[in-house]
Amino acid sequence: MRKWIRIILISLLLAGGIVLCAIRWQAWFGMPEEPQWTGDTLHYVFPDSLPEEQELTLLVLGDIHNRLLRADYDTLAARVPEAQIVLQAGDWMERGQDYYRQLLLREWTASKLFGLPVITCPGNHEYSKRIPRRVSSVWEETFPHPDNGPEGVPGASHWVDIPHARIIVIDTTPLGRLVYLTRTLTWLRQAMYSTDGQFTIVLMHHPVISSAKGRFNSLLYTTFRHALGEADLVIAGHDHGYMRSTPFVVLNTAGKPKEQRTIENVNAADTIPVYGVVHLRPSTMDFRAFRFDDGVAIDSLHVIHD
Repeated sequence: MRKWIRIILISLLLAGGIVLCAIRWQAWFGMPEEPQWTGDTLHYVFPDSLPEEQELTLLVLGDIHNRLLRADYDTLAARVPEAQIVLQAGDWMERGQDYYRQLLLREWTASKLFGLPVITCPGNHEYSKRIPRRVSSVWEETFPHPDNGPEGVPGASHWVDIPHARIIVIDTTPLGRLVYLTRTLTWLRQAMYSTDGQFTIVLMHHPVISSAKGRFNSLLYTTFRHALGEADLVIAGHDHGYMRSTPFVVLNTAGKPKEQRTIENVNAADTIPVYGVVHLRPSTMDFRAFRFDDGVAIDSLHVIHD
């Protein structure tokens, strides 16, 4: 009997070693030794980096999880040729590791969207699994951002001004402590109320109003619902579905769809992958959502500033 136990244990060890080697082989040799992109980071928007144009077009992407290829990005570039900025709502990478960064950059930098400024927030997949959790250094290196977030709160919250709008990025993953929530809420109100008439577009990963079953976050809902209700547009991801309850929008571009939950007072909802387009003008803003597979519009929102 002992002989058979030893044989089984040795077989299991050998099988585990083979699987581990296969995984590491993919990580070591499945990608080029050096990331194939120009420069060290993806371009970021800073206040003086865009001309003051009458109309500005933003391409909005939800969860991607390394599932989009160069051809997919080229399709988006062909559908939205006027795009000048890309907004992305987190979980662009499947994991916050260099292997997944290389996958992202290999496809993105070879596409026709490469060169557009990128504004993004980290998703929970781009955080380390250690305690305390921290946004991955790989994400930080790839997506540099201004250091103007809430004081004493970990993460990558920040804001940046572009023509006609202020983009406020809330890093929701570390907001599990009451002190972080209250500090972020105070900072958010200051960022929103000091815009001098600009549109306010908020970008976050975890949504205030969830669209999928089992995803409702009571802390975010209680803390931010009223303050963000005064924003012009609030874009989130995480739920792998589409939902709009003005001004809150949840969208998913390439994540595996999740079961939709029943929500009251919703303007539009669907489980299909979508992307968004925002047209910004001095006094009006238009948001439209399009099906990713065929580019057909499924929803729209028009906002006017007096």
